[in-house]
Amino acid sequence: MTEIIHTGTIAHLRSDPFAEENALEIIERGALAIDPSGRIASLGERKTVFDAFPETQIVDHGNAWLIPGLIDAHLHFPQFYATAGFGNGLLDWLDNTVYPAEARFADATFAKTAAERFIEHLLACGTTTAMAFGSQFYAANAALFEAAGRSGIRLIAGMTLMDRNAPAALLGTVDQAADATEKLIALCRENPRLHYAITPRFALSCSPQLLELCGWLLKHHPESYVQTHINETRQEVAAVHAAFPQNRHYLDVYDSFGLLSERTVLAHSIYTTEAELDRMAEVSCVVCHCPTSNAYLGSGLFPLRRHLEHGIRVALGTDIGAGTQFSVWRELSEAYKVQQLQGFCLNAGRLFYLATLGGAKALGLEREVGNFETGKNADFFVLDYEEDRYLAARLNRCESAAEQLFCLLHLADERHVDSTYVQGRLAASRKPL
Repeated sequence: MTEIIHTGTIAHLRSDPFAEENALEIIERGALAIDPSGRIASLGERKTVFDAFPETQIVDHGNAWLIPGLIDAHLHFPQFYATAGFGNGLLDWLDNTVYPAEARFADATFAKTAAERFIEHLLACGTTTAMAFGSQFYAANAALFEAAGRSGIRLIAGMTLMDRNAPAALLGTVDQAADATEKLIALCRENPRLHYAITPRFALSCSPQLLELCGWLLKHHPESYVQTHINETRQEVAAVHAAFPQNRHYLDVYDSFGLLSERTVLAHSIYTTEAELDRMAEVSCVVCHCPTSNAYLGSGLFPLRRHLEHGIRVALGTDIGAGTQFSVWRELSEAYKVQQLQGFCLNAGRLFYLATLGGAKALGLEREVGNFETGKNADFFVLDYEEDRYLAARLNRCESAAEQLFCLLHLADERHVDSTYVQGRLAASRKPL
């Protein structure tokens, strides 16, 4: 076997654009060489790469853009069919839309089919790495990991743990949670692209005993991630304070059970206090911004600048099903608008970073994915706009490639994803979603 070269307009981040200038690299007549193991062998102008790898198979994508695989750091597998459900705020929406939808995943056959479609849908949107809340049912989670393993997508997921304040069908005991988690952690060890995340839903759905178990699991399986929610709505924050009056603030609930580390991902963080931001920075945990979800539920505006000023790593998530779109690319446009409303203007590089290299760094995966650095996994997608006459005409009026990228970040969507590759292998191609 020999290298394969893909050609097109190539865009990626070489470094953090919030910290360094000229972090964004765009190669208009670019070439990407992929070695037989599915890793990046070379990146550059076509002639340079062609000369380095003569007599190599070439896959010409014309004027399409080659983009590093997108990273969705927060979504819910059992809410795959719960999008666009009515709810008067977060807690009402959970009771009336989400919990009934999640209960369907008790049916193993239903869950298996949903898992396959869930993974297919992500890949069709250019997502090659995802961090997902799993089901409350063991068989559904096993099906999710199996579907991910077959597809090649990089998946971080875990059983959603809850033992109170929800329908009985979705609640489990501490012993059940411990047994299922141990089995799923063992399952993930069989594939280096599968990772386990200890997943207490949020403080209100977990008893102190269940949160204590989560801390014990993290201590005994330090390779695991932790994912949960924090400070999403004012109503939720008040309810957590009432349920855990002994704790100083919402973050302190998780902290008191040993759940904060550099592998902890906290979704939303809209109403986070300065004391909480200081502690997040101290323990190096991660925050995931979910702009469409926050707007849909009327939760509020995520203060990105405050988090960055504290040195907190930030990723981006679709938060299906409060989010109404599976495309992380489209989330970037929504993130831009949310920050504009707060006087924080993000240029193309900074925006692009959140769903690629920034997301990889947030999840501790920057040695494997996030950009086209030599040696990393060849996870990428092809963004082809030429059949969209308006978009093609709009890009022709741009004065630079960076200006074109900014337009694409707002005007392109999953319908323009021609194909998606994981480890250099074709994993999805354009078809009706």
